[in-house]
Amino acid sequence: MHKDGIRCLLFQLLPLLEDAHKQAEQILTQRLGSKIKIIIRSFLNEALISQITAIDNEKFRAELWYTSEELLEKTKKKDFTCFLVYLDENPVAFLYGYDDDFDPSWFFLDEIATRIEGRGIGNVLITLLLMYCAELDYRYVTLYTESSDDKGRPLKMFYEHIGFNHLADDPEKGTIMIYSIKEDKLYNLYKRVMFSKNPTS
Repeated sequence: MHKDGIRCLLFQLLPLLEDAHKQAEQILTQRLGSKIKIIIRSFLNEALISQITAIDNEKFRAELWYTSEELLEKTKKKDFTCFLVYLDENPVAFLYGYDDDFDPSWFFLDEIATRIEGRGIGNVLITLLLMYCAELDYRYVTLYTESSDDKGRPLKMFYEHIGFNHLADDPEKGTIMIYSIKEDKLYNLYKRVMFSKNPTS
């Protein structure tokens, strides 16, 4: 919903987040051939933190890991939200973010990770997050990344394919990227990600 409780009337094409949520579960269930459930939380308990940490530690190098205490601290930030993906009730992916302190119209995508690559889970999660941000009337979504990770995955190119643009380079945090939320742009991304038979298109 809009920050004052009313959905932004500028967005006429985009479905509501709850409808996009259902479509996301359906398309991922079809692609993976097993039941997919996506839960959305504005808090993290011990069980959820444990699930996130397990994926985090599996997919990222040690210097990028967050402690349970750090994750709990992040949940206190304004508009914190976390998307978790379950395949046959087993956690396989997550994404979370919150209000960017830099500007009240900016939202910060802090972390995303998936145990199953090449099936479009990351694209779906980011699309859901962008729609969440549109409903909250954010104008931009930012994130930090690197050109490629230690396993050679082209991270910057992945975000550019979604529609993020290079904003700046930070010697400590890496490449700063930004997505400008515009209805036609986001609607086209939604159609491409949620209805394409090719998960990486």
